[in-house]
This record gives sequence, C-alpha cells and structure tokens, in this order.
Amino acid sequence: MAELFHVIAGAALIAAIGAWVVAVRGGRAALAAERAAGRPVGVGSYLLLAFWPFAVGRSGAAEDVDRVRSGKAAIAFFVSLTVAIAAISAYTNLTFKRDHAAPAGATPSVPAPAPSKS
Repeated sequence: MAELFHVIAGAALIAAIGAWVVAVRGGRAALAAERAAGRPVGVGSYLLLAFWPFAVGRSGAAEDVDRVRSGKAAIAFFVSLTVAIAAISAYTNLTFKRDHAAPAGATPSVPAPAPSKS
C-alpha cells in the first residue's frame, strides 16, 4: 500500500511540473504577442514568467486562448501539488516506524510518589 502512495506522489509531482511548463510556454507566447503588438516587455515580465508564470499579463488576440490555458494550468498545478502532499503524507504514515523502547530511568509500572506540599 505504501508503494502505491509513493507512485501517486511521483506522478502528481510530475503532473505539477508539466502544468508549470504549460504555463511558462503560454506566458512566453503571450509576451511574444505583446512585443509583436508594439507594447514594451521588460525584464521583470520574464522574471515573473520564470518564478510565477500564472501571473503574466495577457492582452490582445492571444488573451482569451492564453488566459484559459493558463487558468487550467494553474488549477492543474495546485490540484497536482495537493495530491502529491496527501500521497507523501500517507506514505510517511504507512512507513514510519516508532521506537517503543522504555525511557531510561524509573520503570513505568511503578508510580512515582506525589510531591509533598509541606
């Protein structure tokens, strides 16, 4: 069962990376369309594209197609990330081994004396 969650976590992380790539490609197309339309595209737009491609502004003819594709990629990214986190959590819960050794010192079967208030 743990191996199943391990595979699910890997597949979900790969899907999240794929969604990121789709968003970057759409953002690059949007920036190229902006530049072709004569609008200035600065270095900040490319930095934004690298770090958070879902926020790249879109306008003009490519606006509708790129905006829909980028929105779907953002949803796919967050769903994939959520599934990956849940699968990793299940995997670690199934494979975690607790050490049931008694702590050093007094034995747990002998009650400790209550402290005196005098």
